[in-house]
Amino acid sequence: MIHAIPRAVAVALFGALVGPACLVLRYAMSPETTFGIDRLPPITTGFYAAERSGDSWFVWTSRRADLTLAGLDRRSEWSCSVRFRGARPEPMPQPDVSVALDGVTAAVRRATNDFQEVAVTAPARPLKPGLLLTVTSSTTFVPGASDPRVLGVQVDRLACRPIGTSVVLPPRRALGSAALSAALFGAALGLTGITAGSAVAAAGLVAAGQAVPLSTGGAPYAAYPGTLVWLAVWTAFLMIAALKLIEARTGQALRNTARFVVLFSAGVLYFKLLALLHPSKALVDALFHAHRFESVLAGRYYFTQLSTSATPFPYAIGLYLFAAPWSLLTRDHVTLLRVVVCASEVVAGALLYLMIVRTRGDRLMGAVAVALFNLVPLSYVIAGNANLTNAFGQSVALVTVAAVTVWPLQLRHIGQLVGLILMATLAFMSHVSTFAVLLATLFALAAFYRWMGGPTLRVPARYVCLAATIAVVLSVVLYWGHFGEVYKMQLARLRAGAVARVAPVQAPATAALTRAATPDAKPALGRTTIPLGGRAIDALAQTLVNIGWPILILALVGAWRLWVAGGRDRLVLAVAAWGVVCLGFVVMSVLSPADVRYQQDAWEFIGRVEHMTCPAAVILAALGASWGWRAGPAPRLASGALLLAAFITGVRMWAGWFS
Repeated sequence: MIHAIPRAVAVALFGALVGPACLVLRYAMSPETTFGIDRLPPITTGFYAAERSGDSWFVWTSRRADLTLAGLDRRSEWSCSVRFRGARPEPMPQPDVSVALDGVTAAVRRATNDFQEVAVTAPARPLKPGLLLTVTSSTTFVPGASDPRVLGVQVDRLACRPIGTSVVLPPRRALGSAALSAALFGAALGLTGITAGSAVAAAGLVAAGQAVPLSTGGAPYAAYPGTLVWLAVWTAFLMIAALKLIEARTGQALRNTARFVVLFSAGVLYFKLLALLHPSKALVDALFHAHRFESVLAGRYYFTQLSTSATPFPYAIGLYLFAAPWSLLTRDHVTLLRVVVCASEVVAGALLYLMIVRTRGDRLMGAVAVALFNLVPLSYVIAGNANLTNAFGQSVALVTVAAVTVWPLQLRHIGQLVGLILMATLAFMSHVSTFAVLLATLFALAAFYRWMGGPTLRVPARYVCLAATIAVVLSVVLYWGHFGEVYKMQLARLRAGAVARVAPVQAPATAALTRAATPDAKPALGRTTIPLGGRAIDALAQTLVNIGWPILILALVGAWRLWVAGGRDRLVLAVAAWGVVCLGFVVMSVLSPADVRYQQDAWEFIGRVEHMTCPAAVILAALGASWGWRAGPAPRLASGALLLAAFITGVRMWAGWFS
């Protein structure tokens, strides 16, 4: 520990230097500040919530709307533009719109019902950074009694860019936050016990990565730099605490691969939260979950939700129950749920290392599996869209399967049986798709244990069946059994659909008479369902996008190596269970024709199934990558290229959250 302190200080100093340098470089590459109208940052006032017209977004202003760019570098001129329209019903007169910079009117235009853009120039002001852009309407109107807002004009674009060739610096607060955050991570990395070179490289990656969200949109001018520092503090602390607790638990220093797992997982958590809490990140369904969470805290536990086909189904509350104790720490429930979901996901992914090392002893394969798990594109889609209960359910399900794979589950281990029951119950109460997929996975795994695992796995097979059965009963008694009327409605809908499919619509003679009596009637053209071949192709294309082609290619290599090497250990049987369940549900979804209007439900279900079972592809991909790395120069090069492609794919998905 004494030798680690000088290294921590040195890496912290390096981080303090490289953090601002990366931010300056990234900011200089794209100094233009453009704001997504559908997600205006909190540095704006006087704008109402975003609205959508077709594929376009706009916001209404009140009489006056302001954009405040605190700390903006004014050593050069800036050009700011506003695109607006009056959107006045006839014969209401159009307003005069004035655009002011720092309180001085720079342009006045008469609005029309078509969008027009006004550009104004802010003169250089080196001694006084910051800029205030104001849009004022000469007249306003109130739409009606049902909409009492006082409306000015519609705005669909706000942007500012520097004029000239000089380098524009980010605000000082952003520079200070970049330095402090990178220094904190550098100090923590220096204390982890990794080599000085590895710590410096990791600190450089953190500095370069955090510069992207910190320089995007309104982030450098809002409260986001302070959020960055607090995230760095907590993530660095938890990273060190996790390492020390594991070493204290095992009584020995961790291997380098295990340290990589902890450090990589902490980095993923840091960057995910940086993106999710970014002012340019749309809330999507996060606010919906916060409201449901508040209802649970108030004692209301039973909810339903409409599917795309307008069919109600029970909405599980496992996430809200798990997050409830943490609500004592904060009133920001949107952030709390996002933190809980992201932390659960990285912890569940880290357990892949434990699963692989305990069953196969391959530490490199375990470390690669953890990295690839955090790069699966579908996980970024689900978290980015704020499908928080679905993401949490997948994490708890993975923890449950990891426990089944790692724990002995023998007669004397009653505590393990109880723990397995509790984890499975929480997973079953976390999402309806988790209930179906995890239940099928556990029974498939028990069957493989019983018939393919030999005598040593027969007792664990019975334990898995017993735990799954008890967990189902508990989840039904505690939650799912409270929706009798919803189930009756769904059953009636299914029966009505079955009758409609088998009953003849009209006798041929009657149809002919009807056509003769109504000559203007038009025959129904086109299909109401997608052909089987089209559904199969769409499902395959969706899988390529969901899992990512680099991971799937590596998974095929891993499946080949598994076939050649053989073996029926617990990890192999877990992969087989995931694979069988995924294939079964996907094939069932493809073979079941659905009305085109409701096909989206089928695609969403396939996505949820693949999200739940993607650890199988990740484990096989890790096996293929580790084999290629050890097989020689050519396979090593191919393996490295595919791993790099997977990393780039994951980074792009992450950047898409706020860019």
